[in-house]
Amino acid sequence: MPGHPTPDDQLTQLTHALRLLPRVPHGHAAVTWRALPRIVPACHLVTGDRVLLRVPTGQAGARVLDGSVVAYEANNHGGDGPPWGAQLIGTATLADPDASERAAFPAPPAHERQPESAYLRLIPRFASVRDATRS
Repeated sequence: MPGHPTPDDQLTQLTHALRLLPRVPHGHAAVTWRALPRIVPACHLVTGDRVLLRVPTGQAGARVLDGSVVAYEANNHGGDGPPWGAQLIGTATLADPDASERAAFPAPPAHERQPESAYLRLIPRFASVRDATRS
């Protein structure tokens, strides 16, 4: 069907998105929290074909996200180079990263620091990339 991405197109978009994400330390996750949409700041770490997210919430709050569908977006707007944005959509599960993964995360921006954080492992199924260099 015209206009619908093929599985090969989706794989290409996903691969490209996973290559772009390490260029920036932060993004935003769109989640459903108690049946209401919510956008939360997040730090990310690409681990193979998955993305580990650190979100500002206590473990009790994070449990409602375990197994839910999450959209994650990061971009370099305001940074160096041609602008790009990458969005991933997939299932997120609670994660307990090891010490080396935790140490690899950047500090969150001062205005987004929270006393408690939770970790989610996002298994992306869909990706979309807006990249000025590929237009």
